[in-house]
Order: sequence, then C-alpha cells, then structure tokens
Amino acid sequence: MTATSLYVHVPFCVVKCGYCDFNSYVVVDEELHDRFLAALSAELGRRWRGGRPTTVFIGGGTPSLLSPARLERLLAIVGEHVDLAGCAEVTMEANPESLTVDKARIARAGGVNRLSIGVQTFHAHLLRFLDRAHDAAKAEAAFVAAREAGFDNISLDLMFGIPGESFDEWRRDLERALQLGSDHLSCYNLTFEPGTRFERDRRQGRTGPNDQGLDRAMFEHTRSRLAEAGFEAYEVSNFAGRGGRCRHNDHYWLQGDYVGVGPGASSHRDGVRVTNLKPLDAWCDAALSGPTCTASAETLRPLQRVAEALWLGIRRADGVEIEAVSRRLRIDARAALEPIFVRQQREGSIVWDGARVRLTGEGLLFADQVGGDYLAAAIDG
Repeated sequence: MTATSLYVHVPFCVVKCGYCDFNSYVVVDEELHDRFLAALSAELGRRWRGGRPTTVFIGGGTPSLLSPARLERLLAIVGEHVDLAGCAEVTMEANPESLTVDKARIARAGGVNRLSIGVQTFHAHLLRFLDRAHDAAKAEAAFVAAREAGFDNISLDLMFGIPGESFDEWRRDLERALQLGSDHLSCYNLTFEPGTRFERDRRQGRTGPNDQGLDRAMFEHTRSRLAEAGFEAYEVSNFAGRGGRCRHNDHYWLQGDYVGVGPGASSHRDGVRVTNLKPLDAWCDAALSGPTCTASAETLRPLQRVAEALWLGIRRADGVEIEAVSRRLRIDARAALEPIFVRQQREGSIVWDGARVRLTGEGLLFADQVGGDYLAAAIDG
C-alpha cells in the first residue's frame, strides 16, 4: 500500500445544509449508527490489507456527531485495520454543535492528530441561511475544547460569497478566525452545486449568487490578509499556518492513490476508480454480506489521467510540472495539452514556461474553468 491514503466516510449529520452535495443523512435512530460501524469494520477489513497509509482522513457527514462511545468504537475499528501509530497526519472532521472536550479527547487518544472544524461563518443570520446547527459561541467553544484536549493542529472551514453577505461581514469572520489562533484555514467561495436545495432555489429565483465583483473583493482580501498573517496560500482555497499543509488533500491534488470506505466513498489506484454504493442501507447490506460495496468502476484512459492530473494539480500554488506527469503516466502530456496552455496563457489565466503550468492571479479566480478545459479536452479526445 505504498503512498496510499485512506478516507473514511461517516455519513451522519444533524441537518442537511442547503449548499451540501456530500453523501450525508439525518439519522435519528442510533441503532443505524451501530449498524454503520459494523459494516465499516467489515469493509475496512476487506479493503485495507495492512501497512501504514500516507494519510488518513475521517470525514463526512459529521464524525463528531457520534456518541462518545460510538466515536471511540469508530477510531478503534480504524486502528484495528490500519497502522495509525506512525501516520504523519490523521484528520477528523467535526462540527461545533457536536464537538465537546470529551469527544476531542477520545479523538486524540484514538490517533487523530489534526481536527478540521466546520465553522463557515460567525454571523447568526448567515448561519441560519446556511442551515447550520451552531452559533458563534459554539464555534469558539469547539475550538477551545480541541485545544484543551491537546490538539495543536486545528483547521477551520470558512465560507464567503454567501447570498446577502457583505464585505465587512466576511472581513470580520476572517479576523475572528485569526484571533482564535487557527493553525490552518480553508476559505471556500459558496457554489450552487447540482442536486442541492440552494441550486433548486437558484433555478426558481428564490436566491442567487452575490455580485461577482463582491466575491472577487472577498477572495482577494482573503489572500492578502492571510499572507499578512503569515499563512501560505498553497492551494486556491487553502492556507497553511503553523499546522502546515493538509497532506491528505495535497495527496489528492497530486493524483495519489487512495482507498475510500463508507457509503459513497471513492477509491483510486493506478488509473482505476471505483465508487461505493451511496444509499446507507444498501451499502450496509453489501458490506455485511457481500464481497464488495462497489456501485461503479472506471478504468481511466491515459489522456483522462493526464487531464485529471492537470485539473487537480493546477489548483496548487506550485502548479504542475508537465514532464513529471508525462513520466508517471507514460504519455506526452505536453503534446496532448500544449494548445490549451498556449490559449490560456494568451488569455492571462496561466503561466506556461514550457516546463510548468500554474495559475496567474487572475486565473486563481477561475480555477474551475481552467481545469475544466483539460477535462473537456480528454472527453473530446
């Protein structure tokens, strides 16, 4: 399992937020939590064949929603199958309404050394709009609880571009996160994802994105203010402070191999991508009774792998070294995509020096479009 990361998907949430397109469910019956844990143990036992993963990420959903005893069981299950002791980074996601000192201590004792807390905003009216179940006081209390439990690497997720949000409200959110002393910040521009309530509301005219100029001002302020505070902008939306980069996400952006377990989780190895069944009951049934939980599998063509390497890697501040991609995938990436590089450089979205491609300041604002050009070329090809 050399250079392979592990992702563990915990699909439970206290509420389904209007912007969320993740595979998550509001489940009141805690017996389903127990069934999920039994199924996870069964799948993990089949999928992970020993060895130490490069990184582990326990996400969701909301892992911290589990009761203390079930959270302890979750981490024991992962520890039974995976060598966590020497793993450089083991991250767990948590939400403020469910993270307590007790749960943070259980996470720390269970091998987690990095917490990612979903704050999004500190403003009450924006939290209500986003369907979040916490308030600003709980967000700060969760951070304090994590510190009290011994975590010295805490990341906060923040969101800007929320409909109706002012520039000053975003500026104050950023300052409040800095005052708390976060070790890493993820600052995402809200997007209207297909299948979400927000996207349905947008189509029906009940809501819509902010003015692009305002979103741009928020984005540019984020980068300048966090640079001033000593944070490294190592990816479009991610900023490393004292905790350093998120190694797990960086592994994805570098197109590393990974194993995903849990409902809807995806895995990738040597150009083969498989995705688990998404419905909770169907995944549990398959994990507990069958040899596989797979819903779909795809073998990527060489050009697809090159396009995805660019689509992922272009988001990193370092950009993409084209020859390294060519050697790894045994295809001439430059020949396949150079016409796009030339056009994008002419448009001002990338810098292309014949060896490396990276986003310009303007390109950072349109990273999804830049990366989408590479994916479209693979489809056309």
